[in-house]
Amino acid sequence: MPFLRALILSLLLAAPAAVAAPSAPPTPSPAELQSAAAAFSSSDWSAALNAYRALAKRYPTHALSRFRVGVTLNELGRSAEALPHLREGERLGMPAPQSAFRQAQALAEAKQGDAAIAELRRALAAGFFTLPSALASDAHLSKLSGHAEWASVLDAFDAVVQPCKHDSRFRQFDFWIGDWDVRPTGVPATGPASRNTVTLEENTCVIMEHWTGVGGSTGQSFNLFDRSLGKWRQTWVDNTGGQHDYVGSLEGGNMVFEGTTPAPNGQLGRVATRLTFFHVSADSVRQFSQTSPDSGRTWQVAYDLMYVRRKP
Repeated sequence: MPFLRALILSLLLAAPAAVAAPSAPPTPSPAELQSAAAAFSSSDWSAALNAYRALAKRYPTHALSRFRVGVTLNELGRSAEALPHLREGERLGMPAPQSAFRQAQALAEAKQGDAAIAELRRALAAGFFTLPSALASDAHLSKLSGHAEWASVLDAFDAVVQPCKHDSRFRQFDFWIGDWDVRPTGVPATGPASRNTVTLEENTCVIMEHWTGVGGSTGQSFNLFDRSLGKWRQTWVDNTGGQHDYVGSLEGGNMVFEGTTPAPNGQLGRVATRLTFFHVSADSVRQFSQTSPDSGRTWQVAYDLMYVRRKP
């Protein structure tokens, strides 16, 4: 067997040595980071600069340390020096929203208005979230107040914070807002009427219905334009345990919903339902409901109601 032993030995000698996995680059200890962060949080910019510079030199791949060298330089009025550090911090891994915002601050200080505006738009596109009032009061960004695009940038940030005030689709169902007397369609306006008070709530995002029927029924619905679907949603709940779900859209000036309602008499199951709000006039709305006991093959009227705006 000498030949076999020699063959095995030759194979072992020829086998490549195992390659060690690359070790992760060293990072600052929690104590080092806490010391630097304390100076940063207290706005002691000179001390923070010295601390983060030392960390960036000792740990050259640590994104936060390099990035905060840039932030502190800008706070000390050295925007031209700040920008390379901010960009390098982003290259090393700092999140784009925060990085773009800080670069916008430095560019504004450096009187590079167009570039600063572009970075603010990049921050917004990447998910940076802040109130327009916070931008307007920012000491660095105040240099942009005379820029031709400043107002549109503030408006773009406001559209993220208050989308329902900027997207006209949220206003499609406003014709239903009001305080209404409600009776079956075609019935003379004599005797007591049911009452439905429909309000605009949640920063103009939600149309909320508050129903009180003459027979003692009560209920509420929440109506919202769902941007993720491009459709309206309505969810109704009432004092009999009823719960209705609809999805719909504006068609020819009327709001048309389709959904399901509970099976009658507490039975298991749901019933296909159509619900249409006809915009009759500024002071009247017709609400028409149909149900289908056979999954949409045939339809029957569930109710037909006329709303008349209550007089003050």
